[in-house]
Amino acid sequence: MKHWFVAVLLVSVSSVVHAADPSFDCARAQSDAEVAVCTSEALAELDVETARLYQLAVAGVSGARLDELKAMQRGWIKGRDECWKSSLDLSTCVANEYAFRIMDLRTGYSDARSDDASGISLGPKVLDCDGFDAAIGVVFVNGQTPMAVLRWRDNAVALSRVPSGSGGKYQSSAGLDGVASLFTKGSEAMFTPPGGAQLTCRVEEVG
Repeated sequence: MKHWFVAVLLVSVSSVVHAADPSFDCARAQSDAEVAVCTSEALAELDVETARLYQLAVAGVSGARLDELKAMQRGWIKGRDECWKSSLDLSTCVANEYAFRIMDLRTGYSDARSDDASGISLGPKVLDCDGFDAAIGVVFVNGQTPMAVLRWRDNAVALSRVPSGSGGKYQSSAGLDGVASLFTKGSEAMFTPPGGAQLTCRVEEVG
């Protein structure tokens, strides 16, 4: 799957490991990614939301599907912990890894969506875009650093919210394939995929 990443500025509130309160024990933080989470309230918030969705998903499956979910979570943690290898700065890579995992959990496990009042993520919803031959799934993460995650075919992109006079506007940083953007207002939306033309879309609920 091809991913495009947004450069999200996540300011650490302190250089002390216990500056934030994620779902795991910061006294036992080992990877650079875990240390980054423990020193950033914004990243810790994403970690708590991911852990919340994961626990809801675990409670709703059993047998082989539970084994698969646990294996995927272990694989995701390994990928997050390898953000030190990324060309992106560590905080941006970690934030994107959490955003994509939040989308995976919300999309793949209905039980992960059973208690939205307790979390910061919404969706998946679907963008039905004129002249575009694929449905685009979208999940919104409304935390300290609001993000929108979109997925279609074998592509996925994470966008950060930027100032807008009305509605919600999300945008990526410039990459090799160009800038991606999303504007939503009510059920109407405009989406520009990386390197593509702007699409007129409608935001629809998943049946």
